[in-house]
Amino acid sequence: MLIYAIDDEDNAREYLIDKIKKVEPDVEILDFNNAADALESVKSKPFDVAFLDIQMPKVNGVALAKKFKEINPKSNIIFVTGYSEYMADAFSLDASGYLLKPASKDQVAHALENLRYPIASADGPDMVIQCFGNFEIFCKGEPLHFKYNKSKEVVAYLVDRNGAVCANGEVITAIWEDDDKHDSYYRSLLKDIQDVFTEAGCKDVLSRQRAGAAIVTSKVRCDYYDFLAGKPAGINAYHGEYMNQYSWAEETAGSLFMDDEDF
Repeated sequence: MLIYAIDDEDNAREYLIDKIKKVEPDVEILDFNNAADALESVKSKPFDVAFLDIQMPKVNGVALAKKFKEINPKSNIIFVTGYSEYMADAFSLDASGYLLKPASKDQVAHALENLRYPIASADGPDMVIQCFGNFEIFCKGEPLHFKYNKSKEVVAYLVDRNGAVCANGEVITAIWEDDDKHDSYYRSLLKDIQDVFTEAGCKDVLSRQRAGAAIVTSKVRCDYYDFLAGKPAGINAYHGEYMNQYSWAEETAGSLFMDDEDF
């Protein structure tokens, strides 16, 4: 994990870094005393989490966070400030946290445990799947691209089924609403998926059987699965949207909305 610590006050920045290291002693931390240097750095070395002061000269923390979000909309921003009046602005940017100075070790730990956007750990699955909002697939931090546009939708359907083996006819009916015109094409899509996964080093994610296919859920990190498991990262990532591109996902989207009301 790479963490940015950004504060123009040296003492405040060093205090924050000390607390971060006590919580996560093995993380890499880059510290900055101005927005310009942090913004230049993120272009070549993107962070996983940024602890960001709000009141800084020239470019304040809220403005800098907007720049970070333009580069990566899924940026985890934790504001650390001596003022509470910026809270509304901060959370309008989907901030992962808002800490008042001086932040304690426990507050820093809580913020890192409840990040809005999941972070793939170095020893965790290489494939990260995003279901909330638009459906996206990443392997080792890079988005996957398929030969056929429909391949991605097939993966989305298999992910939605949460590890269950899906018969070929079931997937075809769900995606094309018929079961007798796309069998050959569907098999080409499965091959495309397997080829792309293999090329990315994630070949074990797709399980193909004689008459069906499934996602091996233990081989991926997925916000939807985290939500179902009650993990904070999954709960925090959910904002009422699920696989927005696909009409067949509306049933699961409705059930998630009902489940969210229980939290």
